Amino acid sequence: MRNPFARPDPPPSFPVQKWPAWVAHEPEVLAPHELMIEEGVELLEHWFRWAEEWSMLLRVYGRITAQSRVLEIGCGCGRIAYALLQVLTSGTYDGFDIRRAPIEFLQRNFQSVHPNFRFHLADLNNTFYNPNGTLTTAQYAVPAADASIDIVYEASVFTHMLPENTLHYFREASRVLRPGGRCVFSFFLLDHYVPGRTRPLGFARPHFDFDHRLAEYGDDFATVVPSDPERMTAYRLSLVRSMAEQVGLEVEGEPVPGLWSGSFEVPIGMQDLVILRKPGA
Repeated sequence: MRNPFARPDPPPSFPVQKWPAWVAHEPEVLAPHELMIEEGVELLEHWFRWAEEWSMLLRVYGRITAQSRVLEIGCGCGRIAYALLQVLTSGTYDGFDIRRAPIEFLQRNFQSVHPNFRFHLADLNNTFYNPNGTLTTAQYAVPAADASIDIVYEASVFTHMLPENTLHYFREASRVLRPGGRCVFSFFLLDHYVPGRTRPLGFARPHFDFDHRLAEYGDDFATVVPSDPERMTAYRLSLVRSMAEQVGLEVEGEPVPGLWSGSFEVPIGMQDLVILRKPGA
């Protein structure tokens, strides 16, 4: 039986690179450093820390298994997908992103070696990440059939999105989830934000001062830069619950507290997590 953790042979169209025996990972499927920097990651250890954090969060809160069918909203450069190589040994993964360069790299270098991992380009307009996108979020159907997915997740995507766009992805998640399927979604929850409170690490910067409201959302939504509202966003839990109810999803338990707000002695991850479930089996 082939070792499921062994590095696969490269496809014939790719040149064979000589890696020393002690290299346990697959350097050829890792995004180049310039793409990591565009995603806000300069140090490789930060890349792996976030990836492994999410691999564990998906096992604990998403109940991912080796056979799971997984969809990631906003896959970026394949950061979490890379960690899931050790998990989804017989399952499937589909991820999409609005930036062309990372998707083309992943299709060429990652998907070609691991065909159960598929990456899709979504040319969607975003005021910060893709201002020249040709499609609105409401026009986009995520790349999965109805009731075909076990787990839908996003990691720091709704933290850059207006509520109407987030609602669309809630609706799409409900469409593609099988009964009993789950969502693991990350947010900066306004319920945990206290202006003036000391926040840890890089979260102490003004980049995370959610002090601006937009009139159409009342007190349920906040942004850091009103002129570029999707640069960084925060939601109140009541709004998240309302959106889930609108699309037939249930909020499961209390939010999983994140480190970012400085409000918890024992945070779990960096951001707050909300777990949703599609009623059924």
